[in-house]
Amino acid sequence: MRMWGKSGAIAAILALALGADAGAQALVKDGEQIADAKLMAAAHAEGRVNLYGTYPTETIQPVLNAFKKDTGLDLDYVRLPGFQMFERLSREFEAGRMEADYADLTDLSLAKNWKERGIFVSHKVPSFAKLPEELRDPDGYWYYLVRPTYVLGVNTVEVAEKDYPKSWRDTFDPKWKGKVGTVSIDAGGSALTLYSFLRLRVGEDSWAKIAAGDPRIYASAAPIANDLVRGRVSICYCGASAIANQIANGAPLKMIFPTEGLASFGSIGNVTSKARHPNAARLWVNYVTSKYGSQLVAGTGSYGTHSEAAPPSFRGQSYPPPSQVWTIRPDDWEKYHETWPTEWKQVFQQK
Repeated sequence: MRMWGKSGAIAAILALALGADAGAQALVKDGEQIADAKLMAAAHAEGRVNLYGTYPTETIQPVLNAFKKDTGLDLDYVRLPGFQMFERLSREFEAGRMEADYADLTDLSLAKNWKERGIFVSHKVPSFAKLPEELRDPDGYWYYLVRPTYVLGVNTVEVAEKDYPKSWRDTFDPKWKGKVGTVSIDAGGSALTLYSFLRLRVGEDSWAKIAAGDPRIYASAAPIANDLVRGRVSICYCGASAIANQIANGAPLKMIFPTEGLASFGSIGNVTSKARHPNAARLWVNYVTSKYGSQLVAGTGSYGTHSEAAPPSFRGQSYPPPSQVWTIRPDDWEKYHETWPTEWKQVFQQK
């Protein structure tokens, strides 16, 4: 924790009062203003930002490094899976000892819960008008900052090239019975997004077709790519970055972007209401939602938020344009969240 003495407090007040005169300059990248001089001065006076994120640390590290370099701020990044994040920050908030200046989740229903409880504050970023409506709260209470996608992963030792699936529907073929790996719908917002996409965009019969193939179902997404490498499954529905990383490490895998498109979930976050470094947190959200920041996100294998950012190009993989990427609309989240897990369990005969 950073402690300020009397002289430090005076310096912070002067920095806030003087803005650009205190030596701070506006942060501009590729002609886009990410923060004005006043916000930069206030963030520098705070000196650091504490980030609670759901995106894997090793994957987002290049974005963290760029932010530190461009802003001069120190930061801590605490990574937890979505529901653990929800539980931890909710407890901290109720106890009045929140450490996070910024936090995110993978389930929009839970993010809306934080908004309603006053855990998120309203903050409209400079690029607000350039962000698709489905990727931001209309009043600036939450944003999709990072958008990973589900793709098909194939073990090239187990599957001949002529048999590589080209679409999601190809994986429903009876020849893949018992050879497909997928995640339970209870795994979080990412899994709900996947199954919503399959049902709405691939076909109403998708769940039944997948279930008929006796897939290996995982409680979380993390082990799936590893089991694909080991040959425990031949094909999987998996996060694109996980497959790309395995390929880069020499694993005999192939990433396939299905013809029907990609299901995109997100790290949905914003500044917290009890942030100790609120201006540094605003600077972080501004940075990642800018076109420049979204391009940095694309370099990690996920889609950014800004509408003008290019699709990812990661570890030699060129991803489809954003027009082929589907995300659950905010107004539909509660409907799917409340009813579809029960229906999914009936179809897949899961308790």
